[in-house]
Amino acid sequence: MELLFYLVDAALVAGLAVWMIVAVADNWRHPRMNEESVAMVVRLDLMERDYPDEFRLIAHRRINDPKTIGRLFRLIRLVETVAAVALGLAALLLGLAAAGLVAHGVATGAALSSVTLFTSIWAGFVIGGNHFAYWYCHQWAQSNHFMLMYWGFLVLIVLLL
Repeated sequence: MELLFYLVDAALVAGLAVWMIVAVADNWRHPRMNEESVAMVVRLDLMERDYPDEFRLIAHRRINDPKTIGRLFRLIRLVETVAAVALGLAALLLGLAAAGLVAHGVATGAALSSVTLFTSIWAGFVIGGNHFAYWYCHQWAQSNHFMLMYWGFLVLIVLLL
């Protein structure tokens, strides 16, 4: 039964790893796509256009500087890259632990750390998005970030059982 638990853990972490690898690969291959999405949120573009009264209340939060937005995007991409690598390594270690080739504590520690990072990334987007009131114009992004955060949280619960 213990073997099955490690295989299940490995599969769950591998799912997060594959999703993150695909996502971050796009951020490296097509950075303008997501950088422009980040810019649209932090510049409050849609909010200014669609909700001018509410925009005026938080206009001081706006980030317009392209260099600052670029640095923010590169930081996001870096953290996502670290998470993708860590998740992939953790999934591999869990598989090796199931085969008895790696200490279970090492594999589980790597998994807990990497899944916590994954979950924290999406919590950070929810928090940052809240600061820029993205629920006004970017509900799809907010919903996506919540779902990813919950996915990571649920995997953490399984790992802790």
